[in-house]
Amino acid sequence: MKRPLILYVDDDPEALRVLKIGLEDRGFIVLTALGGKEAYAILETEKPDLIITDLRMTPVNGFDLFVELKKTPKFSDTPFVFLTAVDDQLAQTYGKKLGVDAYLTKPVDIDRLEAIVVSRAMKAL
Repeated sequence: MKRPLILYVDDDPEALRVLKIGLEDRGFIVLTALGGKEAYAILETEKPDLIITDLRMTPVNGFDLFVELKKTPKFSDTPFVFLTAVDDQLAQTYGKKLGVDAYLTKPVDIDRLEAIVVSRAMKAL
């Protein structure tokens, strides 16, 4: 069975490292991008089965990354998860209004994240 390819975008190198290890230990293939610009560069050659992104990043924040990628036919059906320290009802409501598949807050329960990745990314395979 094919293992899902995940792209995790965050501007915190430690967050990238920890989550990458956690997801790889569960059998996923994980690419990481240190911010939105690096994510765009990776996405020129890769088509992940799911994208996880932080919200608070500069110059491209997670909302902007989501909106831009959903306009692109190649990524319009790619499942998307917001994983952020922004535990704010307004931000969660806005994310759901945009159409994000899941909105999780840090620190994340890795088992919960795994369940979401499996349910969303496996549909893409």
